[in-house]
Amino acid sequence: MVERHSATRRPQMSDGAADRENPVNPADRLPENLAGRSRTEQVAENLLDRIRRGDLPVGTRLPSEQMLAGQYGVSRTVVREAIARLRSDGVVEGGQGRRAFVRQAAPTRLQETGMPSPRTVSALLGFLEVRRGIEAEMAALAASRRTVASVRHLSQALAAVEQAARNGEDGVAEDLNFHLAIGEGTGNAYWNHFVRLFAGGIKAAIRLTRANEARTETFVRAVTDEHRQIFEAIAAGDAARARAAAATHLSNAAARILAADEAFWLQEGQRLAEDWAEIGLLPDRPPT
Repeated sequence: MVERHSATRRPQMSDGAADRENPVNPADRLPENLAGRSRTEQVAENLLDRIRRGDLPVGTRLPSEQMLAGQYGVSRTVVREAIARLRSDGVVEGGQGRRAFVRQAAPTRLQETGMPSPRTVSALLGFLEVRRGIEAEMAALAASRRTVASVRHLSQALAAVEQAARNGEDGVAEDLNFHLAIGEGTGNAYWNHFVRLFAGGIKAAIRLTRANEARTETFVRAVTDEHRQIFEAIAAGDAARARAAAATHLSNAAARILAADEAFWLQEGQRLAEDWAEIGLLPDRPPT
């Protein structure tokens, strides 16, 4: 259950005072190496600890990016990403040229059930919606411009997707390569370049959706069939059918996420959702 929080007061402390009044405790400095944890995660968690302890009370502004970067010994980009993560969790608010202020001491994603926050799920669904619009048109163009070589390349990519499914593998790399092969099939390098710009978010989203889909044989068969339907439409040169097949595939991926039960989120779903959120959420203005 998501805990409701009352409206918080606006920060009263000046920017300069925030740096002077909230120095980092030496005990909070980041370790030199911590296997499996990114510096962004470490900074975000340390800031959250400081907020929970009351070192950074609700309603006060965070120290400046420059100050935090110096305190933690990281780049300002790492600090910015850590603050974006806290903002996506509802812990801090603001930013975008002004210092964020502490909104609440507990992330909305940390719920008793272990479920990810609605903000995270909503953002993932929004990301899939954007992919649907882009990749449906990309598939239609690949169909109308198909060549023997492009169909052969897409067939090989599909075979890899199906082999990964038979082997019980997550198929993330194969899935992404299939969609990249569709982009290449348009004959327009900008389509593929556009997909590659979001490759990190796409891979993280595929990893999450596939982890959910792998839990039932029905889902596994459905995903494999959806990829084959896209391929067959493109191979046939049927642009309308290719557009519909690609759109249906991504719409179904969203529906399968919505249908995921609590057991999935209590196990690996929550971690994968948080991993996706770190990569896929817009850094300056997370979805609400």
